[in-house]
Amino acid sequence: MARKIIKYLLLTAVIGLLAYKSVFIIKLSELQVIEPKAFDAPAFTQQLWDTKLPAKLDSALTLDALQAELKANPGRAFETYFNSMSIGNVQYTLVKVTGKVLSVNEDDVVLLTGARDAQRTVKIATEYVYGNAIRDASRLVKIKDFVNTTDLNKISEELNKRVRTKVLPAFKGTVQKGDSVDCTGAIGLNQAHYSLDGLEILPVQCKIIQQ
Repeated sequence: MARKIIKYLLLTAVIGLLAYKSVFIIKLSELQVIEPKAFDAPAFTQQLWDTKLPAKLDSALTLDALQAELKANPGRAFETYFNSMSIGNVQYTLVKVTGKVLSVNEDDVVLLTGARDAQRTVKIATEYVYGNAIRDASRLVKIKDFVNTTDLNKISEELNKRVRTKVLPAFKGTVQKGDSVDCTGAIGLNQAHYSLDGLEILPVQCKIIQQ
């Protein structure tokens, strides 16, 4: 009987020792709650604007070249050059246009562009630059890289803000009827029924050509 009691006490002591070793006591003051870092949309957009967007603007198709691609194979043209993160038929791409200013209006500048036998008018938006067109047309932002749509929308807002505050003021302040203008920016086309006539361009670069 005594031996059983001793064995029982030893077993209890071992279990108690193991339990003691497995418990760690930490002061609450030593615990740190690590919160996810907030997305810095202005910094992200500035880096995009300075380091990646210029190459995209340089490689943008002219409007005449885009028309040729769409005429040759519309499906391939949309798949190759257009992009959208939204569900629907409207897709966005970057284009370059060169033309003569027909009119300078409160909300836009109207250009006559294209070859002599295939001229068309386009509008450069100078007041209402909103939405996701520039972000999506750049093809630089991937939806898989972001955990929520709020951050994606902030990128659009910052890109549009840079256009409104950095690009357009100087252009609007100097452009006049009769000027020759180079402009690169985003357009949207509906895959189901599209036309390049009467396009509105959300500008990313605009300059008056010195003659």
